[in-house]
Amino acid sequence: MPEAGMRRARFTSFDGGVVEYAHEIRPDRYRVLESALDKHPRIARGGGYSYAAASFGAGSVVLQMGAFNRVLRFDRHKALIEVEAGITLGDLLHITLPAGLSLPALPGFPAITVGGCIAADVHGKNPARDGTFCGSVADLTLYHPRHGPMRIGRDTEASLFDLTCGGYGLTGVIQAATLRLEPVPGQTVKIHRTSFGTLEDAIELLRDAQGATMAYTWHDAVPARATFGRGFLYRGAICPGSGSATNSGLKSDSLTAATRGAVPVSLLTRITGQALTSAFWRLESSRPSQSELPLFEALFPFARRSAYFRLYGRRGLAESQILVPNREIGGFLSDLRRELFKRQPPSLMMSLKRFEGNQRLLTFDGEGVCVTIDFMRTSGALEFLAVLDRMAMAVGGIPNIIKDSRLPQHVVRACYPEYAHFCHRLLDYDPDRVFRSELSQRLGL
Repeated sequence: MPEAGMRRARFTSFDGGVVEYAHEIRPDRYRVLESALDKHPRIARGGGYSYAAASFGAGSVVLQMGAFNRVLRFDRHKALIEVEAGITLGDLLHITLPAGLSLPALPGFPAITVGGCIAADVHGKNPARDGTFCGSVADLTLYHPRHGPMRIGRDTEASLFDLTCGGYGLTGVIQAATLRLEPVPGQTVKIHRTSFGTLEDAIELLRDAQGATMAYTWHDAVPARATFGRGFLYRGAICPGSGSATNSGLKSDSLTAATRGAVPVSLLTRITGQALTSAFWRLESSRPSQSELPLFEALFPFARRSAYFRLYGRRGLAESQILVPNREIGGFLSDLRRELFKRQPPSLMMSLKRFEGNQRLLTFDGEGVCVTIDFMRTSGALEFLAVLDRMAMAVGGIPNIIKDSRLPQHVVRACYPEYAHFCHRLLDYDPDRVFRSELSQRLGL
């Protein structure tokens, strides 16, 4: 294993649940990225915003991809852009939004990289309408030391392309990708906020909002009978001909997995957590029900509100994200309410989104309602996550692998019908299993 340019570093999953030391290199040329590391396992790392440890661990050398952030080609007329995988979504939009173009499915923070979006096949603010990120990927360049650089897409090496999109970086280093962009008619978004009292009310409102540019809910998830489940539906539509994308509109807070946990203790307790959700409810309720936001701020609502994540401190947060089939959502939410009141875990907030996609391999997609719950990271929270595991398996739901750093192998095996198929295909392609992470080791991939 070469020593030049290699150093030992500390890595943390964004939720704070996994901390490991590993060797890393920061290549700035493809020849360095593709240099021999003997037979040592490795894994690529982008922004490091995965809640699960998908970009470090298992004794692997971490390949930091930050230097690979160039735009290789931008065809405005065909609405195509080819970029290196280390470019962030914020930098990408800095180029495309002034041209009236964007991506339909964008995750919640602008410093996430394109490579990370492909590896996790992330979703955005209305997956029922927009699907997932990989639906916008026309082709990509993949490097594996056994196979060399490969240009793959739906028409060329389709099987490998399918395995790579949502493959958690286990097929090789995604070096670049060509993305299909979509026109955006304006640069501001009109947000309509509707308040409701129960989770069931939210389901009906989400069904009515499925054609909106963005449609998601916020709920008070503190297990108190007087307030649990109340919340807001946020439904957004781009205002045609509005505004222009400027540099100031594309700025965001600086937040990484390391700085998120900079405060040594959590500032959230049962009392302060309930005070926080109540304060948010009162603040939102006092505002006009309609507002107009810059497009960037609407796409990345936490870009300037990173304080929420910092409140959890070094101990971190725990999150569960489960896609529940439509036919089961009513019973699931009823059981969830009962279990929360019975066990009183330190839950804080919830969110719901609708999906209308097709689940394949290990991708978080399908038809149903995505239920997201944030907890303060305590032993009680981790015990309750195991309860949610059993609830997901009972209704045929699927947990989001990238959002839970402790998700057990037996749960993924039970919930993802093509788990074994994914493992077999990956082993056939890479019998030496060169690319590994804590996630792949924990899930037996």
